Amino acid sequence: MSSRLCAVIVSRGLDEMLRFCLKCFFESAEQVSGSVEAVVVDNASLRPYLATSFPDSRVRLLRFDASTGFAAACNQAVRDCEAEHLLFLNNDVFLDRSTLVRMLQHGTVEGVGVTGSWLYFPDGRVQHCGVVFGDGEIGPYHLHRGQFMEPRSQFETFQAVTGACLMVSRALFNRIGGFDESYSFGLEDIDLCLRVRQAGQRVICVDAGRPMHFESFTPGRIELDVSSRRLFMERWRDKYTIDG
Repeated sequence: MSSRLCAVIVSRGLDEMLRFCLKCFFESAEQVSGSVEAVVVDNASLRPYLATSFPDSRVRLLRFDASTGFAAACNQAVRDCEAEHLLFLNNDVFLDRSTLVRMLQHGTVEGVGVTGSWLYFPDGRVQHCGVVFGDGEIGPYHLHRGQFMEPRSQFETFQAVTGACLMVSRALFNRIGGFDESYSFGLEDIDLCLRVRQAGQRVICVDAGRPMHFESFTPGRIELDVSSRRLFMERWRDKYTIDG
């Protein structure tokens, strides 16, 4: 029997952070009708995760022995689950108890393809509340990042949201071909959102409580971002609206 929602969490090491991420996910899921599950993708951790690391039967483990790109890891995890909705979740994001029910409330409305969430740094500053696009080489960036502010509405429409906490239906994800595995690490989430919009669906960012994002714990992330940004700009330059 398929579940209503499956969280896909790609992780490399950071065992305790991952466990707390899962704890917060399942606590938030208590407010959701229907069953939920999580697929943890062990992306070549030096000390591999074990099945016994996650005693909750709703957690399944997928292991890569060689480090794999985020897009490829997520796509494989999706092939291993049958949930109606997918939640791509970073291991350093800790959901609020109200996050999932609010994301599902707004994200399952007809015409909405991708749903993101406001995310906050531990000190209360905004980490993410939607992605906007600057002119020239600026490209996509997080609106109001690092500012102290509160949402003005229950949700807003954007061209893109971060993949750190991104919900999409399984049917739509498969229809547009999933994440583009050409990206080494970074911007595959923005690429996905733009393709969802090309498919005629909206991208929204929801006021979903106070979920916390520590951000960028992956080793070597900055170096990998360089090649991904080059690829993104080659593909999407002049194909998005300048709104930032």
